[in-house]
Amino acid sequence: MICRAGFLKSKYAAKAALAVAAVLLLTGCGISLTPEKSPVINGEEGEAVGEKPTSSAPIVYGPGSYDSADTPILVSKDDENKTLTFYNLDVERNYTLEYDGTTCFYDKYGNTLSLDQIEPGDIVDVKFIKEKKRLSEVRLSKDSWTIKETDRYSMDEIKKEVTIGEDVYKVASDCVYFSEGSRITESDIISTDKLTFKGIGNKVYSVSVEKGHGYLRLTGHQGFIDGWIEIGYSVIQKVTEDMLITVPEGKYQVIISAAGTTAEKSVVINRNSESSLDFSDVVFAKPKTGTVLFSVNPNTAKLYIDGEQKSASESIELTYGLHQLICKAEGYTTITQYLNVGQPTAGIDITLEKIDSESESDKDSSKEETASNNTSTQSTESSSSSQGTGQSSQSSQSSSQSTGNNGNTESTSSSGQTAESGTGSTDSSNASATTDVTTTYYKVYIDSPAGAEVYLDGAYVGIAPCSFKKASGLHIVTLSKTGYVTRSYTISVDTDDKDVSFSFADLVKEP
Repeated sequence: MICRAGFLKSKYAAKAALAVAAVLLLTGCGISLTPEKSPVINGEEGEAVGEKPTSSAPIVYGPGSYDSADTPILVSKDDENKTLTFYNLDVERNYTLEYDGTTCFYDKYGNTLSLDQIEPGDIVDVKFIKEKKRLSEVRLSKDSWTIKETDRYSMDEIKKEVTIGEDVYKVASDCVYFSEGSRITESDIISTDKLTFKGIGNKVYSVSVEKGHGYLRLTGHQGFIDGWIEIGYSVIQKVTEDMLITVPEGKYQVIISAAGTTAEKSVVINRNSESSLDFSDVVFAKPKTGTVLFSVNPNTAKLYIDGEQKSASESIELTYGLHQLICKAEGYTTITQYLNVGQPTAGIDITLEKIDSESESDKDSSKEETASNNTSTQSTESSSSSQGTGQSSQSSQSSSQSTGNNGNTESTSSSGQTAESGTGSTDSSNASATTDVTTTYYKVYIDSPAGAEVYLDGAYVGIAPCSFKKASGLHIVTLSKTGYVTRSYTISVDTDDKDVSFSFADLVKEP
């Protein structure tokens, strides 16, 4: 009896052991067979890093089990080989893990996700079997935050900070940048791009370009030189002889006008690609003109149309199309507007806002000078209310006015850079009669890449190495060369009384 009881006890014990083993093998996501773990950061490039067990006992792994954990950034997904590549923030290295049907994906609240819902740039908590490089679980980090698709940011490369809305964040030294799921560098981003920021605490660890930029080249537009071009709600600027305009990606209606002739065409701007529009088929008609009568308050204010001072007490005859209007008076806020003349007669009322303090007056005067020196603009399309996407450390009040029926006007406001036109009249006869006069101004030099065409805010400057007149603020420099990929950079030009130089990386050959 004793022997039989011992036999039965052993038999039931064996069955119980088998049952426990079966439970462990069939257990789903989230079960660890190694509760005692210690941190380890010792991986080489491509080797998984994280935590490893302290015990040397053999381990039987099942679905959902793991022996290591980490909080990295997802870098890339390889659907063909069923692998995910992560970037470890501590050792600043990539490592790759395999996933299969037992791998679980969660949001930060523990809800199940598909792999498609997790994107490069996401900060995640991962659990995996280090020796086998097999991924058990991916969960969006509960400590991370995301600010999606914003253009309300300003990046300071020197301080390694980014201001998003009203908040200031530090940019991690190992911050990673993405565009369309691929790694890029910070220099690939310009101020008009829409970005998604992801981070933990007060630090940004990944930046993704949600809406990038491309390029528009004009041909056959000689008759429109010194006129104006409007590209949707994104760009409005003077037409120059040779232009390569940086434009946010998307579909646009392009309106170009000069001497009373207006042409409109549609264009699609693709990310990092160049599109072109040919205006050689436009037939120029005899310019139409309209008479505009201004009422300006205060009456001491000075009125400028396309850079030329006009008398506000007299009717002014203007050709149909877009004109730049500046109105300013000492002690008042300067107004810069774009006036779209489209009927025989119109009346426009302008009232300047009084400045309360002398310090604000000086500040406004400084902004106005910056606006008049800049060579490009980001503004709203005439007669349409929309916030411009351009960003600038210094900006003027800018709006677009269109003459409507019965002399009414519609106006919208936007902050941005204002096209260079000058703020005073010029007497060419007096200028030509003056001799031995040297005009001195500081320059911005573009030293490299040598041989590349250089465009400043869309206007052609020259072949690098070259230079142009220094104007403080944010500007977009575009580099183009036949057979090479076009690149744009945002540069910040200081207000110091000295020349400044920029050098950029060599352009990459087209694939």
